[in-house]
Amino acid sequence: MQSLQHTLFTDVADFYGKLLASLQQAEESIHLIYFAFDSGEWADKIGDLLQEKASSGVAVHLMVDEIGMAVDNLRNAYRNRVLLSRLQAGGVQVDLFRPAGRRLSQFNRLHVKVCAVDQGTVLMGGSNIGDHYLGWRDTNICLKGDFGDTFARLYGYLRQFSSLNATRGTTAQANPQLDLPVQDASLLLTVPGRRQDIRRTLLELILEAERSVNIRSWYFLPDPEILNALLSQAERGIDVTVLFSDRTRVPFIDAANRLVAHKLAQSGVCVQRYRGRYMHAKEAWNDKGQILFGSANIDPWALGSNFECDLQLHDSALAQQLQQALYADRDNCVGWNFVRPWQPAFSGFRL
Repeated sequence: MQSLQHTLFTDVADFYGKLLASLQQAEESIHLIYFAFDSGEWADKIGDLLQEKASSGVAVHLMVDEIGMAVDNLRNAYRNRVLLSRLQAGGVQVDLFRPAGRRLSQFNRLHVKVCAVDQGTVLMGGSNIGDHYLGWRDTNICLKGDFGDTFARLYGYLRQFSSLNATRGTTAQANPQLDLPVQDASLLLTVPGRRQDIRRTLLELILEAERSVNIRSWYFLPDPEILNALLSQAERGIDVTVLFSDRTRVPFIDAANRLVAHKLAQSGVCVQRYRGRYMHAKEAWNDKGQILFGSANIDPWALGSNFECDLQLHDSALAQQLQQALYADRDNCVGWNFVRPWQPAFSGFRL
């Protein structure tokens, strides 16, 4: 089987341009799954193209989290509703995701970011669709290959956890361990109460490293087992680097990030705080070329409570690209030092 072809994007505008160009090539089907699809220049461009493709006979499916559509950019909550209504009237199958079912609540949100075109192109990573992401540092990827119906099945699987789907429950209950191959890679899911693929793979990636482990995350709140794995590897002499956003949009998360970072630094972990506008990427890799990449931050919600989707692959060349991007971003970072994390120098949350 031929290996995946991939293009890495560290600039959101470039990624959106690639996404739009890929959608223009659609001949049979489009499946988009996002936490937010926010009205603005890029959402309107993409929305117009989706309607055009639907009118030409392409099966276009768009799933958006109901809460994400409202809270990702509060100023656009009403406009987003109007946008999705227009798309639905234009022939796009629009599915609002409202979690419902056994052991699910309104806290179990759809945080996936995936666009699949026909059976040969997939775009995924950290970015939702919205103009405000253009100024953020994020990482996304475009994959080319033969994916069969993997992403159509992913869409259907996730859709059945929503109370807004009349046929909810059939596939979700029948296939709790749905296999999602992507040629020589695989898709990993977090499904509340059912699957913790991403957390398990992240822990393996950390523990199997022989020389280095690198992690990016917007939120960095590892559970005790993952935290102890990082501490143990650093204390063994493994080069462990963690880069997270110096500020998110949630001040109490910023404070928690820094408390964890202080503990990591005491064990020799290289902790970098990104001081550009925001650092929104979610990725991990080690010296053996093992890579985890997608929508999941390192926090209890992403690894246990949200619906998330990550790509797992082994690719030394891609790992090297991620490493080079990490080095480049250090110019916008401040390293952790040993002061009390509640001192004034590290307070003053900026929104």
